[in-house]
Amino acid sequence: MPDRLQQAITVLQSRFGSAAPRPAAPPCAARPSGIAEIDALTGIGGWPVGRLSLLAGPRGCGKRTLAQRSLATASREGPVAYVDFPSRLDPEFLSRIDARLDHLLVVRPNSLRDGMASIRVLARAGVDLIGIDLPRARAAGLDAELPHLLHRVAEADCTLLLIHDAEADDAIRYYASLILSFQRSAWVFSRDGDLKGLQVDAAVVKNRLAPPGHKQRWIVPYPIP
Repeated sequence: MPDRLQQAITVLQSRFGSAAPRPAAPPCAARPSGIAEIDALTGIGGWPVGRLSLLAGPRGCGKRTLAQRSLATASREGPVAYVDFPSRLDPEFLSRIDARLDHLLVVRPNSLRDGMASIRVLARAGVDLIGIDLPRARAAGLDAELPHLLHRVAEADCTLLLIHDAEADDAIRYYASLILSFQRSAWVFSRDGDLKGLQVDAAVVKNRLAPPGHKQRWIVPYPIP
């Protein structure tokens, strides 16, 4: 910012206080996803800290694998948690992508309210990143839970990743700071015919921290058994 403009803003802030001009979007800390293509796609170098990011797309598009790779990356630095509403998490898969399982807490709540309460407690206790695998059928009542949940998450500088159906509810779309939409475009096989991974197309549907609309394509490799 030019020196003259900065000086003018300083004068206006001294004179008018909160009514003075200020940057529209303050910088937001980011937690690296462990996937270079996603870090570039978000525009801030990773998942926004203290906020909710939504990974949307149909089943089989790779969004759950991508979220779990981010979880594995974060687990090497500190405690992480996975709120597994459908009970589909495979710790063996996480171990094959070098997750620190001793840093991973798995929550399988009986209800949405129990799950949200667990997230609030874990965020306050210092968990760095929390993945939430929430099928559409279990999301009823989420609009009432999100405001209080996100307030606690912001206070704790915790990062939330929500894995959800392609047609997310309006409440989720409103409260999410970042929405990435995923589509599987192809399966990837080796010369021997073994499945190596999948080709994924991703688009930034919403971004409060950087320009939306960016797209990216890459291959998500499956770990060797």
